[in-house]
Amino acid sequence: MNNEGPAQTTALKNNSRVLVIGCGPAGSFFAIHLLGQAKHAGKSIFVTLIDNRAARDPNTGEWQLNGCNFCAGIISPRLYTALEKNNLKLPPDVVCTKFSHIWIHGLWKNFPLKVPSGKKICSVFRGTLPLDRADRKMGLDTFLLRKAVEQGAAITTGSVETIHYTVDRRPVLMVSTPCGKRTAIESDFVCIATGMNAPAKKSSRFFASYQKLNPVFRPPQVRPTLVFELHPGQDYLKKYIHKELYLIVSGSKALNLDHIVLVPKKAHLTVALCGKSIDTAALPEDAGKLIHQFLGLPHIQAILPHLSRDHPPVTCSCCPNMAISPSRSPFEDRISMVGDIIGARLYRDGLYSAFISAQSLARTVIHKGVDKHSLAQENNWVVQWLKADSRQGKMIFTLLQKALKSNILSRILYQTFATEMKFKKMTQWPMGNVLWKIGSGGTDYEKIVQTLLRTAVLRSVLTGGFKTLRNVLTELFFGLKWKTYGRYPTVILREKRNYFKQSISGPLGVKLDAAPDMERMYSIKIRASARTIFKELGKFGQADARFLKLRFVEVQHTSGRPNQKGSIVNYRLRGLPVSMDVCLDQCIPDKALLYIPQDVFFNDGKLLFDVSPTKDGNNRLVIYTAFDFKRGRGIFQTIFWTLFRHLFPDYTHDVVWNHAICSIKALAEQATDQSIKNRV
Repeated sequence: MNNEGPAQTTALKNNSRVLVIGCGPAGSFFAIHLLGQAKHAGKSIFVTLIDNRAARDPNTGEWQLNGCNFCAGIISPRLYTALEKNNLKLPPDVVCTKFSHIWIHGLWKNFPLKVPSGKKICSVFRGTLPLDRADRKMGLDTFLLRKAVEQGAAITTGSVETIHYTVDRRPVLMVSTPCGKRTAIESDFVCIATGMNAPAKKSSRFFASYQKLNPVFRPPQVRPTLVFELHPGQDYLKKYIHKELYLIVSGSKALNLDHIVLVPKKAHLTVALCGKSIDTAALPEDAGKLIHQFLGLPHIQAILPHLSRDHPPVTCSCCPNMAISPSRSPFEDRISMVGDIIGARLYRDGLYSAFISAQSLARTVIHKGVDKHSLAQENNWVVQWLKADSRQGKMIFTLLQKALKSNILSRILYQTFATEMKFKKMTQWPMGNVLWKIGSGGTDYEKIVQTLLRTAVLRSVLTGGFKTLRNVLTELFFGLKWKTYGRYPTVILREKRNYFKQSISGPLGVKLDAAPDMERMYSIKIRASARTIFKELGKFGQADARFLKLRFVEVQHTSGRPNQKGSIVNYRLRGLPVSMDVCLDQCIPDKALLYIPQDVFFNDGKLLFDVSPTKDGNNRLVIYTAFDFKRGRGIFQTIFWTLFRHLFPDYTHDVVWNHAICSIKALAEQATDQSIKNRV
């Protein structure tokens, strides 16, 4: 074999033959782009994709890609847009779940990121697994493969064993078919789109032969992951993780994880785990043990309650390698790589990087050349992009993990985010914008770093740090302890405030002032019935209540029956003759409570609890409190009440009621969980 001498510097000509090794997204993307570019340039190109998983449907004769595809299956907003622009709009039978929120979970607080209007992010199954799926015939890979066939690509079922050159340096593949026949196929260009998880015995021989042609090639660095599919059912997922994508950055001391993704897919839930415990495990032998440990983590049980650790509904699992840095020199005369084998974005949006590398390569071979120099010159930017992106991504995720695994840093981050939610429009959140870009995976990490360094982000973090210190001191003053209560955002978006005011006041037939002197509103979703939540609210001021237990302030129910009109709860400063009564003025059973403060310090006070059903079958508790300060008569009273108004620590309401509403959520859900266990 003669490996000397450069190939002729030319783009593919009419009737050129192109072979693509691998029918996954990268291979199909390349075939689609290549045939589209060729048609636009007026060239006739013959493209054949080769994969041992490709098979014809015996009923329809259409091609599909069988087996596992080693992927969590998330379509980022920018990939969604790119697909639509290239006439690859995903059909309904491919899309599993369109997400409304992305949750980033930390040690102290959890961050709900609403998918902005006009953005789309969804989940898909890649292959035909798990076997218990009702819609196994159509996954993302099959959809893209059929699109390639529609463009004119041919499919060959088989395994590529080796690659070598002819005397004039045309690549030749030795292909083994399912029946055992071995065939040498010569071509004008070969695209390698095998990914990083081809079966080792079959891939090692092929890459050994490729290494002889390109001795300086080095594959991407990889990190092992554990991916498994749970089948808890569509009703379960609708109740506990409805249209929500979860990014979690903490495991436990025993199970060291730094990247966890929960991806709902109709009746299934894909879980992807990465971290030191996965790095050091003997996979796949330890998969069952790791899954058992994972489902036992307290924060996972809070998200996914009632799943058996001993008999989890696992339908399949795999242990893929995830590329964490790009390859070196993935170009040779008439041969190039695309997709994960060239490199992928760290943790997120690997399908998008496959799309970009395939698109770039297709343009090159049609319009520039197929020699090594042309391929490298036109496509090395992809490698450099992935290299820089990987470097910046590692820094971003290191910072995020340190922040969210730290008690104090996660509190500061949460307070920063909550303050933005309360006082700014969603499009103007400095830190919220950063978290959205990290969670959605739809932005290069370099741009995220640039955003982090902006003055607006620093100013927002400093504000969050100040408010965190103030709130910690307030919690210490009132003796508030979080114990095992989950810490959830209770802030209502600025844009939603008027909507919530109207929705909670309407059933009671009351009018809430447009702009009272002091107004606070809190909201939280509770996975419990309205009756269970109301029962917990009925403990307001009772001896057995576990919320609003305050040092220096005694909250005591003094007369009437709980949750009945006329019921009175007294607030009294311990050791001082200062007290205030709140009287239950209206009650709609299992729906709303309206308390009216009887106070000498304030006018027109209201304390309102509202329980409303959510679309996923749970309930939302809203707590609203507002009042006007007294104005006084005469100059001395006016001065006194003006000073009182300016010195009144209104932020203490946020601290106290945030703790209270999270406590009510935890207690109501614990009661619900216990009821379910008792029935079982």
